[in-house]
Amino acid sequence: MKKDKRGSANKKRPIKSGRKYADKRSKPQGGKSRSAKNAASAKTERTANGKARSGGECVVGVLDCKGDRFGFIACDGGDVFVAGHNLGGARHGDTVRAEIVGESTGRDGVRKRDGRISEIIERNPLNIVATVVYENNCYCAVPDDRHYGELLEITSLGGASEHDKVIIVTEQRGGGDTAKVVAVLGRADDIGMDVLSVIASHNLRVDFPRDALEQAEAYGDSVDEREISAPYRRDFRDDVVFTIDGSDSKDFDDAVSLARTENGYRLGVYIADVSHYVTERSPLDREALLRGTSVYLADRVIPMLPETLSNGLCSLNEGVDRLALCCLIDFDGDGNRLDSEVCEGVIRSKARLTYTGVQALLDGDEKLRTRYASLVPMLELMKELTLKRRKLREARGSIEFKLTETEIKFDANGRVKDICKKPALLSAGIIEEFMIAANCAVAEKFQRAKIPFVYRAHERPPAEKIQALNDYLDAVGINARCPLCPAPKQVADLLAAADTSLSAAVSRVALRSMAKATYEPKNYGHFGLAEEFYCHFTSPIRRYPDLMIHRIIKAYLRGGGAAVKKYKDATFDVSVRSSKAERTAQDCERKVDDYKKAEYMSAHIGEKYTGVISSVTDFGFFVELDNSAEGLVRMATLPPAALFDKRRLCISCGMKRYRLGDAVDITVTGVQGDRIDFALA
Repeated sequence: MKKDKRGSANKKRPIKSGRKYADKRSKPQGGKSRSAKNAASAKTERTANGKARSGGECVVGVLDCKGDRFGFIACDGGDVFVAGHNLGGARHGDTVRAEIVGESTGRDGVRKRDGRISEIIERNPLNIVATVVYENNCYCAVPDDRHYGELLEITSLGGASEHDKVIIVTEQRGGGDTAKVVAVLGRADDIGMDVLSVIASHNLRVDFPRDALEQAEAYGDSVDEREISAPYRRDFRDDVVFTIDGSDSKDFDDAVSLARTENGYRLGVYIADVSHYVTERSPLDREALLRGTSVYLADRVIPMLPETLSNGLCSLNEGVDRLALCCLIDFDGDGNRLDSEVCEGVIRSKARLTYTGVQALLDGDEKLRTRYASLVPMLELMKELTLKRRKLREARGSIEFKLTETEIKFDANGRVKDICKKPALLSAGIIEEFMIAANCAVAEKFQRAKIPFVYRAHERPPAEKIQALNDYLDAVGINARCPLCPAPKQVADLLAAADTSLSAAVSRVALRSMAKATYEPKNYGHFGLAEEFYCHFTSPIRRYPDLMIHRIIKAYLRGGGAAVKKYKDATFDVSVRSSKAERTAQDCERKVDDYKKAEYMSAHIGEKYTGVISSVTDFGFFVELDNSAEGLVRMATLPPAALFDKRRLCISCGMKRYRLGDAVDITVTGVQGDRIDFALA
């Protein structure tokens, strides 16, 4: 991932990034709720005189359902409980309107509002994927997602047989739901069926329509010479420019260069000019907007653009001419940004480097240093600037969560052979810092130009979540508090103050306290990065917002403010669509990772491990192992006296407490689908 930057006309005085963030605002200007958040958040509906629409309080939100038995609607004022007889035909994931009809006490002793669904505003667009089983003399469907129920009688098999993985629709009959098979995906135990099930359940677009493929193929495999020599393009082909990516990457949408200057440094960030090929309202553009983003699953990628472009003409491959949108940034000797410019250009990458290779080179690998002798001085200079930029970012209050990514490795047959945590490499940090620099530079430059744009927004966390974080810190004995309306630096300092043994747990709780980042047509800053201006500019091959702002930037560079007025309405639509597509992609990626971790652990049932409690609920606690696999120790396996304490996030068993961050010894007892079961050893 990549990020950062802004722009100023003053080359002598450094810009103090994020200088106003802490006290600038806690809510969007104008009093309107964020565009990309409206569809996801529940709200209380009232008329102008304060009365609810139907005489009582109403809420609108997404239903989190447990089959046809009951459900919840998450609201700022507390969850609304909906009993089975009040569901009104609504199912999990539907957007609904509910009337508040009373109160009840939950198992945790907390008072909850009771609701009755009065309207289904929008049906859940996701497919229901299930496995066909034969039980009690009839065929039944077992949904992968138990929110839809645990065992549904099938009224129409649609050609399916026992142990098939299928797509179903549910129907209400008599006292409950039944299922009808509408598509057969294959055998449930086929290799890769877990991934196919996730793809099917989320309606991911896998195949490209013919007209989009034909448009991509019509461009050929080389850049048009007339475009290279166009008067609005600058020629960077003689500059030392190269890419640094993962060893298995096939699409390269960013390249970098760095030079020492009289005042400090000049950084070049060169991003593939995807908008030159994905023209507005073309078949490629329509399909890219529908997809919104590439989806990176454990064993495959579902790209936003056809491979002819993503791995070909739009990929900054070594030794070939490629069109680019270029951001050139000047820094002083301490790494403070002085100025920036954006232009259209053409480049020719001098090398395709990898994170592991660059890391080895920086660590002193003589063979690699000899092979890339001409690039070593620039890579060393990049390391120097990165460390300075990182130091400035940390001083500003950029929040670093102490969490690691997982790497899943497969054998030749496509089965998981290992899972492990990825090491944090400085080489990857170089690209991250440079992309943050470019993203911030572009966001500020075009915010100040007051043109329609798509920004990446990360809001200040809500006070109630910060209070929950403070309650947790108190429960685990950490003598630190976060203000209910914090500045980024205050959250960063809190994470830094956590004891080493609890740092991962505190990071996890703090991360859950953060607001979700979204795409917005207005600039609201980025709380996590402590940046006043931020956008996504650096990945137009895989993210539609980046592609959209490339289109806007180029129109502005060629025609000024009048040329971009037509994009005002489009930025709102793109923001909403892209935020939704991103959430879907993240859900799919997490789900597939869970399946693959469960597949790996299924070969280790009965084995003992030491892990850390990563989450505590009223039905047990989750334990994360060193390899990142996470399993559940169910409340039913604990002593009868076990009690869940919601405020302290712990389960008490007599004198023994199981708290978030505690180390425990477990035994792997079972695996079902994407779920792993543990028991205390």
